[in-house]
Order: sequence, then C-alpha cells, then structure tokens
Amino acid sequence: MRDTIVYTKLSPFQIEKAKEINGNKKQITHAVLCGKYGQIFGTEKFCLKYFNVWKSDMKKLFPKSLITENIDIDDYSTTFNLVIILINAMDTINN
Repeated sequence: MRDTIVYTKLSPFQIEKAKEINGNKKQITHAVLCGKYGQIFGTEKFCLKYFNVWKSDMKKLFPKSLITENIDIDDYSTTFNLVIILINAMDTINN
C-alpha cells in the first residue's frame, strides 16, 4: 500500500500528450503522480498545492515524495475523483 508521490515538470512532448487527452484549452505544465491511485495534470501552482498537502497529510500512503523534471508517464488522463480515491485509501489504512 505504500507508494511514492511525485511532483514533476512536464517536457514539451508530455505537455502536448496531456493536453491531447485532457483538453487543449487546459493549462498543463506539471503533474502529480500518485502511483496506483492516479494522477492530476495542471499548472505549476495547481499541482504544487496538491502535492504539498498530500505528501504531508497522507504519509501512510506516501512515505516517500519526489520532485523531478524527468519521469516516464504511462497514463496522461487526469484521474476523476482522485481526492476521494486517496481519502478512501487512507480510511482503509486507518481502520
């Protein structure tokens, strides 16, 4: 159940791919990757806000955190209801 949460700056290729899947009008430059739980894509400010909260509040899910500018991404779609998914995973661990 333990995983690493990753905050990453996207390459131009990755930005293009993420916009292709999530919508061309979206401002996408960064991502937060939450392992098997999913991922979100957005601006630097948007992603950093979630990364900072999740890495500190969900240490049981994410005992490790990583900030990088170079990571392979398999799935470029934003995970619908990622916040709910993470809360449910925390509830499972805590019970």
